[in-house]
Amino acid sequence: MLAPAYTLSPSTSLPLIHQPQRSTCDPPAHFPATNDREHDLGYLLSSRKLGVSEDAEQSLAACIGSFEPLHCNLNVTCPQYTQGWEIARLLNRKGDFTQAFKMVDAFEEEEHMVYSVVFSELLQQSIREKNLSAGRRVHSLIIGSGCEADYMLASSLVHMFAVCGSLAEAIQIFHRMQKRNVYAWTALMDGYTESGQYSQAIEAYYEMEQLNLETDGHVFVAVLRACSGLKSLEDGRHIHACIMESGLDSNVYVSSALINMYAKCGTLDNAYVVFEKLSKGNVVSWSALIQGCVEHSHGKAALQLFRHMEEECVEPNEVTYISMLKACSSITALEQGKHMHAQIIQKGLESNLSIGNALIDMYSKCGSICDAHTMFHRMFNVDVISWSSLIGGYAKHNNYHSALGAFLCMQEMNIEPNGITYLSVLSACSHAVLFAEGCYHFKCMAETHSIWPTLEHYNALVDIIGRSGRLDAAEDLIETLPFGGPNYAGWTSLLDSCRLHGEVSRGKECFDRIVSIEDRDALGYVLMSSIYAKVGLWDDFRKIEDLRKCANLVKKPAKAYIEVDSSIHEFIVDDNSHPQIHEVYMKLSSLDLRMRELGYIPQQRLDSFPVKEVAAFCGHSEKLAIAFGLISTPEGTTVRVAKNLRVCTDCHNSVKLISKIERREIIIADAYQIHHFREGDCCCKDEYA
Repeated sequence: MLAPAYTLSPSTSLPLIHQPQRSTCDPPAHFPATNDREHDLGYLLSSRKLGVSEDAEQSLAACIGSFEPLHCNLNVTCPQYTQGWEIARLLNRKGDFTQAFKMVDAFEEEEHMVYSVVFSELLQQSIREKNLSAGRRVHSLIIGSGCEADYMLASSLVHMFAVCGSLAEAIQIFHRMQKRNVYAWTALMDGYTESGQYSQAIEAYYEMEQLNLETDGHVFVAVLRACSGLKSLEDGRHIHACIMESGLDSNVYVSSALINMYAKCGTLDNAYVVFEKLSKGNVVSWSALIQGCVEHSHGKAALQLFRHMEEECVEPNEVTYISMLKACSSITALEQGKHMHAQIIQKGLESNLSIGNALIDMYSKCGSICDAHTMFHRMFNVDVISWSSLIGGYAKHNNYHSALGAFLCMQEMNIEPNGITYLSVLSACSHAVLFAEGCYHFKCMAETHSIWPTLEHYNALVDIIGRSGRLDAAEDLIETLPFGGPNYAGWTSLLDSCRLHGEVSRGKECFDRIVSIEDRDALGYVLMSSIYAKVGLWDDFRKIEDLRKCANLVKKPAKAYIEVDSSIHEFIVDDNSHPQIHEVYMKLSSLDLRMRELGYIPQQRLDSFPVKEVAAFCGHSEKLAIAFGLISTPEGTTVRVAKNLRVCTDCHNSVKLISKIERREIIIADAYQIHHFREGDCCCKDEYA
């Protein structure tokens, strides 16, 4: 594999930062500085956005050449430069802005000239800390010193304002620049992307392309991030062609951005092709591919990739582990998750806040809320995300009172909730069908915490109202929301509430609205057919299914996963591919007989239901996975299953009886919540959706 583009060895002499015409802001000729591409080591390829850890960033800097040893090798005699390097070392080692600004003030009081390298160091520290107020103060110093025309400083200002969240100021400085280098364009594109203005970032790239400016890896990574955010496959493929033309397709960091783009755009096959063309992937490329698998619900494939990554002796980083914990949670691979946790502890990463939050999320989604609670209390530092993850875990386990307790406790510890926290609280109210409590918390968002509800919060309220049976009120709320545009999620939520309460007429109205908004999604058809099936309108059921098939809309295939002896087993409806499928069906037949002895009757009217559908119903994926777990694990142990769709009503009733017959705890983590079955009961109290 080729080395990343534009690397410099430590001995490489760097060109001067100043423009051809010397000004008072320019350093003397013997003073080394950076050119456009090497101006900011920490900026290389927006590394954190690609999943590069701090260790990896240091490695990237080492490829270009260490900045500090370069300083130490200088024979600097000017006192102002000595102070300049003291500021640089102070910032690099301690990040002490207060002391640094005091030194600059003292420097000016002694009427020494402040050179651009000092401002550059201050700006880079502002960028590292995302400290907007410090960055603005540096900007004022630059204006006061007359160095604002320095195009490299202007480029750094664009970068600083963009990174610190003040895109308007970044754009203002960018448009005032007489000379715009690649670094400035890249900073602008990153600023647009960070603020979610992906189209503007891509337009900036095309404008830059028309100016025939030389592009590099930084530029391609920046615009590919925008393509990923917009999920614009067409633009992404155009950029890929430009990368091929420039010869940077073998650059591992650019390729990693391509992998990420194709994965985000839903074309994992293309992501694999790019990955396989690399002669040797690094942690960034491996992490990008693993992350893509996780985002597209391929948790099992992500685990396999991680094993291959270990075989290639590629050291995982923070982003890799976070993706792997998500992979484990998506298929309830609790033992694999614990194995990841052990690795994290061994590598000294457990104190990392992001990893700690991911561990809380993993344990709760794997149905082990006790482990999630323990992990939370092991953490040295917690933030609003930690609390929100714990509250969300309680919500998924239908434990409103614990969720509320955690919500109140975080406020007692002076941690202000945010919008995500309130989504978790509203979710807890929805799962427990607590109408009054849900409305109260929704009202408190704005009145108590000045958090203005988003469309997502309103849709959560629609779900609470609809599940409580107040379908008129839920529909009125959707119709009067203070947001423009169609609300697919809101109408889908109301349709699901109609399914829950058997409301055919209103359900048909919701279905018509959904199809008018999005006619290429099968979900509306599936929910509407479920309503007809629930009330026994089989002719209408067949009609809606025929409509779906005529529109060539394929239902998302149901899959169930179970972990046995650290191996992941996958089942689909009427599965015949598993090596032990014969024993699985024998166990199901045995269970069926015992359930019927206890008075079990399938919910569906089988005399009216199509024969083919009856066969499929008897072999639902979660039933197969549970049966496999029962024959493959010791008596008394918990059977833990993940399903990518919701558990159907009949399977839910069946599993309650199975837990009683087998005297086992059975946990099913479906697409909506965690079902914990014990002795014939479920934690959802049959209020499942």
